Amino acid sequence: MNKLFFASVFSIVLSQAVAVRASDQACPDSHLANAAKRIHIQILDPTTKLDSVNNELIKPSLIDNELTGEAAIPSLIDDKLVKQTTNKGQVALTDQQNTQYYGSFLLGSEQQQFTGILDTGSSNIWIPDQRCTTPACQKKTKFDSSKSTTFNTENENLSIQYGTGSMQGYVGYDTVTFGNMSVSNQGFGLAQQLSDDFQYSPFDGIFGLAYRSIASDQITPWLDNAVTQGLLPKAIFSFYLTNTPASGTGRLILGEPDPDYYQGDITWHPLKPLETGGPADFYYNIVFDGIDVDYTSIPLTCQYAGTACHAIVDSGTSLIVGPAEDIANIQNTLDINPDCSNLDQQPDLVFSIDGVKYAVPPRFYVVKQVDWWGQEQCVAGLSQGSENFWIFGDAFMRAFYVVFDKTDSKIGLATLAEDLKNPQTLRTHHQNQQ
Repeated sequence: MNKLFFASVFSIVLSQAVAVRASDQACPDSHLANAAKRIHIQILDPTTKLDSVNNELIKPSLIDNELTGEAAIPSLIDDKLVKQTTNKGQVALTDQQNTQYYGSFLLGSEQQQFTGILDTGSSNIWIPDQRCTTPACQKKTKFDSSKSTTFNTENENLSIQYGTGSMQGYVGYDTVTFGNMSVSNQGFGLAQQLSDDFQYSPFDGIFGLAYRSIASDQITPWLDNAVTQGLLPKAIFSFYLTNTPASGTGRLILGEPDPDYYQGDITWHPLKPLETGGPADFYYNIVFDGIDVDYTSIPLTCQYAGTACHAIVDSGTSLIVGPAEDIANIQNTLDINPDCSNLDQQPDLVFSIDGVKYAVPPRFYVVKQVDWWGQEQCVAGLSQGSENFWIFGDAFMRAFYVVFDKTDSKIGLATLAEDLKNPQTLRTHHQNQQ
């Protein structure tokens, strides 16, 4: 499927691409998600604190700190991964300014290490090949297949085209270790060419977590193979996305939800087909009822059309993306000062899903953008898409503990654990740190 990038200073974020086989035919139904999928902006990290569930309203509370002040963070180009000790089944996440969350994985018998966007909006794994000589590959870790005794390939061509970027290469098979779990003979892409759009991205590749139905060449995803090979009893994982860049506390949990990261009950929502008659095992798509801002219901395109309102929950999309008119209606209710001085006066965005209301306060959905000239400005983390469905990206997911259950085709949302709610130091990232 098509993917459109909005790139700022140096990084490109990816999700939901058109995956093309050797025959140059796109995956079935890939046209459904050619919305504006990706936003990457530089931000000053909002600090947050959460409350527990209050009746049906799942609402993170605000703290009194304003988005002012700065502190330098280490260069994530030189030190790609925040070093954390993790348990089996856990993957430490590097938070690149609340717009990209990526983790590490190992390939081959020598366990060569790579970083990748952990993406619920795509299904393929790919990293640069040792023979990749395009400029975008030069600062990335490249896979050397000659060092792995377990590597094999049939040299099947692989091409993935994004809205403003692309990769070309071939398919290889080897042992892929993720969260201290090793899947043998896992298919993945080896990029021999990367477009310049990837040149300054701080990660090496992509680690797709969606369904096989959208994978290029129908390569079986890692999580599915982990179940088949007896490493996990079912295909289920969850995210805690930290709201503090460089803290190193974010996690992807493989297997059943970890109660250390949430409190109260998990509220489950079934996956639904993105369009009538389509498969449910396509994207992590749910149906929602509506959106309220400041106790006022926002008129939505889907409601006027008399159709269900659809949203893909996507860890690989930075912001909340929706139909252009709907996003404009929400933006018109907001009055955010460029310096964020009135952040606490902004309303919550309240999403109603199956009758349950989920409140996302401004300290989650407001981000601080740094443009090409180094000027900072607080903006709502919303983006106008070109399709009639929504994407609930990181600006939504950060507010909750989010569980993806592929086996039972459902998504769960819960309140974050109390000890994860402490305020953190504000940070920003500027273009001279690339």
